[in-house]
Amino acid sequence: MASACTLVPNPVKLAGRALKIMQPNYILAIRLSDKNLQQELANFHDHVHRDHQKYRKYLVKPERMHIHIASMHLGTQASLDAASGVLQCCNDLVEKYLTTNPVLRFKGLKLYDTGASVTTNICDVPTELTSLVRELRLQFWSLGYVAKASEMPPRIPFFEDNVIPSGGEFTLSDGKVSVWNPRITLMKLHGADLSRKKREATASFKSAMKHNNGVVFEDGIARKLTLNDFFGIPASVIQRFENHDLGSQTVDRLDLLSLVNNTGHVRGYPSYKHLDFNL
Repeated sequence: MASACTLVPNPVKLAGRALKIMQPNYILAIRLSDKNLQQELANFHDHVHRDHQKYRKYLVKPERMHIHIASMHLGTQASLDAASGVLQCCNDLVEKYLTTNPVLRFKGLKLYDTGASVTTNICDVPTELTSLVRELRLQFWSLGYVAKASEMPPRIPFFEDNVIPSGGEFTLSDGKVSVWNPRITLMKLHGADLSRKKREATASFKSAMKHNNGVVFEDGIARKLTLNDFFGIPASVIQRFENHDLGSQTVDRLDLLSLVNNTGHVRGYPSYKHLDFNL
């Protein structure tokens, strides 16, 4: 079989093809190692525990916070070894795009997806890091290492789990890839009936909008109702941190993080394989 670092032709077009959405069990990510950034995120964690106890069950554990690049489902040891091999062979890509370790700066928090989660604001991303991430995602997606087929561009070659057809080298340079927005997730709603609750909240919101044009008064000040009044983590939880300088993270390595182990979910996400930039 061809090396896991070699991408070869014979692509399968995804247009109209129904791919099963599998639960991610590994992620390619940037771990948070900056002490100042870790402390600021811990301060928010403590703030919710102290002042918004009703919502503390939605907090992401500080040791699990990371900057996400790509989710994937690696169902066999062979596919895990192959994905690890892909990561280990990405030194050339790092050297191609980067001359120094890029820095991501984070300022402020926001409600995402109508309050379904709390994340950092999207930060300015060095162009060279964006280009590197794009190629990294294509490298993994070309081997079928993806949890959500909708994230993949329609022209990407799709190879079945751990099956790489024989043939010449293939360079992935075409296809539209979804924009990478590096953010850190600090809170996230969860539960089996989350979709139902959001539908019910949407119906209540639409009904409320019929009365007084959806305007309510709080302390004599008029404001428009939003869906977040009926669903999700309220804006008051992040008010103190909306414009807070959280710090920065120097990107000097990538990690293939395991979301689970043999005994179930783990407290922190252990790194199965990592790639140091050595710039």
